[in-house]
Amino acid sequence: MEPLDLKIVNAKIFYEGDIVEGGLGIKDGIITVISKEPHLPVADEVIDARGLLILPGVIDAHAHIHDPNYTHREDFLSGSLAALYGGVTFFIDMPLITYVDTVDKVRERLSLGEKFSHIDFSIHAGFIRNYNVDNIPDIAKLGIKSFKLFTIGGDKADDETFIRALKYSRDYDLIITVHAEDDAITSDSVREMKRTGRVDPRAHHESRHPLGEKLAVLKSIIYTEYTGGRLHIAHITTEYAVNAVEEAKSRGLKVTAEVCTHHLVFTYKDADKWGPYLKMNPPLRTVRDREALWRGLAKGVIDIVVTDHAPGTKEEKEVGWKNIWDAWYGVPGLETLLPIMFTYGYKKGLISLKRLVEVLSINPARIFGLSYRKGSIRVGVDADLIVIDPNYSRIVKADELHYKVEWTPYEGLELYGWPKIVILRGVVALRDGELYVKPGYGKFIPAVNNLTKHILSKT
Repeated sequence: MEPLDLKIVNAKIFYEGDIVEGGLGIKDGIITVISKEPHLPVADEVIDARGLLILPGVIDAHAHIHDPNYTHREDFLSGSLAALYGGVTFFIDMPLITYVDTVDKVRERLSLGEKFSHIDFSIHAGFIRNYNVDNIPDIAKLGIKSFKLFTIGGDKADDETFIRALKYSRDYDLIITVHAEDDAITSDSVREMKRTGRVDPRAHHESRHPLGEKLAVLKSIIYTEYTGGRLHIAHITTEYAVNAVEEAKSRGLKVTAEVCTHHLVFTYKDADKWGPYLKMNPPLRTVRDREALWRGLAKGVIDIVVTDHAPGTKEEKEVGWKNIWDAWYGVPGLETLLPIMFTYGYKKGLISLKRLVEVLSINPARIFGLSYRKGSIRVGVDADLIVIDPNYSRIVKADELHYKVEWTPYEGLELYGWPKIVILRGVVALRDGELYVKPGYGKFIPAVNNLTKHILSKT
C-alpha cells in the first residue's frame, strides 16, 4: 500500500458523535483511514497525539473579514491568521458595508480571498434589495449558498423583495440569511432613547427594543412558511426569538438560527465596564435572554455559534465613552470562538462535547452546503483537524492575538480549548504557535446548491 502523507496516532478522535481511541491517516489532503494503530499504513509524517483530543476544524459562518473600504480594521490576511490561531479552519465572509451583489463583485471578493487567506473560505452574497434580487441565480451558479438580507435601516429589503428572495431559495436550494430587527419598532425606540439625552454606553443596548427582534423573526418565519423557502436567522439575542424558532421547527419549516459568542457571554450590564467596546448590533440583552440562548443551543433550537466578527479600531470605539452614538458597532471574536465555547459551554457543562462539535463544525457545514468536504471527521473529506490539550488553559491577552485592532472584549478571561496543532487539507498549518502556511494557501470552496450539484458531484 502506498504510504500516507500524514498519520495521527494514540489519539482521542471525535468520530460519529463519540470519542474513539485510535488514529487516522491522510493522503493528498483527504482523510483516507480511521482505525486502530495496527491497521494504519506507514506515513511520511507521524503525529503522536497521546493525551490529546482531535476535533474537526471550526467553521465561523458569520464573520466580516474583508471590506475594501475598511481594511484598516481587518482583511483576508489578518482575519484568516487570527482564525487559524483559534482553530477556525473555514469562514464564510459576510459583507460589511460594501455590497457583494453581482457576479463580478463576487468574483472579485473570491479572488482577493484566494490571494491572501491562510484558510479556506466562502462568502455570503448581499445585501439583497429590489434592484439586485434577480441576480441570485447567476451568483448561486458560482457556488454561493447564502444571500444576506436586512429588515432594518438603509440596507433594508422591502417585503416583496424578501418574498421573492425566499422563492429563489426554495427553487435553487439556497439560504436567505436575515438580520431580523423590525425597522419601525427599533427606529422608534432608538429615537425615543436619544430624546432623553442619554449618551452612556448602556443607552445603545437599551434603545433597541427586544420586541423589534420578535416581530422581525415572526414575520420572517411567516414569509418562509408562505413561500416554502429556506431561512437562516442571524445573531438572535432574545428569549422571544428562541421560542419563535422552536415553534417554527416544530412545524417542519426550513428555519435555522445562529447565536454569537458575545451574546452568550455578556449582558447589557457589562457595558458599564467595557463601554463602547461592547457596542454591536443587535445589542446585548438581559441575563434571562442569555440563559434562553444557552438553553436553545443545548436543545438544538439554535443550530450554530458564530462571531459576527466586525471589529473597529480603538479610536473608533473610544469616542463612545463621551457619546455612545458616535462609536462603531462591532467586536472581534474569530480567534476566541473555539476557546469561548469550549470553556463557557463544554467545560461548564452547558453543552456536551457532541453538541459543541455540532454547533461549531457539523451544522454550519450542513446548513451552508459544505458537508461534502468540511465539518466532520470521516473518510473521504478534507483533513481539517484541530488537536487540543483539554487541560491546557491560558489567559486572553490582546497583544497575543492576531487582530489588526489589537483589542478583545475577552481580555483577562482564562480559556481552555486553544489548538495545539491545526491541520488544513492535510497540511500542518499551525503547531505550538508556529505558522507553516502562507497567505494564499486558503481556497474558495463552492457550496452545493441545485445549480452546482452537477459540477460538485464530479469533484
